[in-house]
Amino acid sequence: MLAITSDPDWLYFIGDRGVKEPDEAKQYINTSSNSFSQQGFGLWVVESDVVEGDSRIGLCGFLHRSFLDCPDLGYAFLPHGRGQGLALEAVTLALSWAAKSGLNSQISAICRCDNTRSLHLLEKAGFTAMGKFFQRDVPTHQFFLTTISPE
Repeated sequence: MLAITSDPDWLYFIGDRGVKEPDEAKQYINTSSNSFSQQGFGLWVVESDVVEGDSRIGLCGFLHRSFLDCPDLGYAFLPHGRGQGLALEAVTLALSWAAKSGLNSQISAICRCDNTRSLHLLEKAGFTAMGKFFQRDVPTHQFFLTTISPE
């Protein structure tokens, strides 16, 4: 968890979540794990057997945001897990899980407007750009929605 939350791309595109020490990482993991029992969804660790070195390459899943009425897709990948189509595969699997689990029929995604790789990935995954998302003291983000059908 420390590797991903201290990655320069995480810090730039997602932001500092205050996870800098092992105890903070443990708390972040516990909070994420609690989301499954509280919300019925959360973030999974993404592993791959096709990358060199550490098989843990990122996170992918759904987050509860108090200002949204639907689950929000979130993902982040370490450098050795990027540029190989693995993020799209993880997002596709997460959306498939959501459909099978009877999750809300709409899923949102929020992405910084300068994160061109993620903007492209969301479009490839079937998300539609709905407009800009503004927050005070935060760069402008693009707001996406997709609809899933129960399987």
